[in-house]
Amino acid sequence: MFQICDSHCHLQDRKFSKDLERVINSAKDAGVKCIIIPGWDLKSSFEAIKITETYGGVYATVGVHPHDAKTYNEDIEGEILELIKEEKVVGIGEIGLDFYRDLSPRDIQREVFKKQLKIAEDENLPVVIHTRNSSDEAIDIVKDFKVKGVFHAFTKEARIAKRIIDMGFYVGIGGVVTFKNSRLSNEIKYIPVGNILLETDAPYVAPEPVRGKRNEPAYTIHILEKIAKVKSMPMEEVAEITYNNTKKLFGLKGW
Repeated sequence: MFQICDSHCHLQDRKFSKDLERVINSAKDAGVKCIIIPGWDLKSSFEAIKITETYGGVYATVGVHPHDAKTYNEDIEGEILELIKEEKVVGIGEIGLDFYRDLSPRDIQREVFKKQLKIAEDENLPVVIHTRNSSDEAIDIVKDFKVKGVFHAFTKEARIAKRIIDMGFYVGIGGVVTFKNSRLSNEIKYIPVGNILLETDAPYVAPEPVRGKRNEPAYTIHILEKIAKVKSMPMEEVAEITYNNTKKLFGLKGW
């Protein structure tokens, strides 16, 4: 049986409210030994932590997504500083820049991104970064901080991946890599497995052959299978490398 990590899964989403335990058990049966639940605002960060208190092998990151950057204030920052003291909080995220939907003004997104990077730097925590139509600028900002982390939901060209990897970061690869005619399946040929984390971003972006359904961590196996095929590597090897990548980045032990 493979040991797999789903490094980005929103189990606190209401789409899992009726069958969360079944979803987690199905993931374990599929070889998913570790799940990381990122928050996107204060409420979802609290909810992520609550889930980690019930289930083994499940961890949380806390932070404010660029969509919600306009809500960020000193009180929320204070709450984040308290939440990172929780035993199973392993990082700051998801944070970043989203210049596609622009749900918060761009200058505020930049400011809030920098503030949360500073928390990660001060507390020696990894970061989970969301970018959309903003990869190069996000990289330029991150370079000014002494942090490590992952650019999640990576779908860009290998040129962007190289910039990310050169900083000592990882790229999170999800269901898009399995899509027919996906450009990512070609670009991933040039991305070392040693710099990849597997992720579902569940309940979103379900991979083939379950595309269109609610995504869940058990489907990480389809992402693993596709990467192994593109890389001409055994699935066991890709699973082991990406599993250890996740453990190393987030400082996970004992699962």
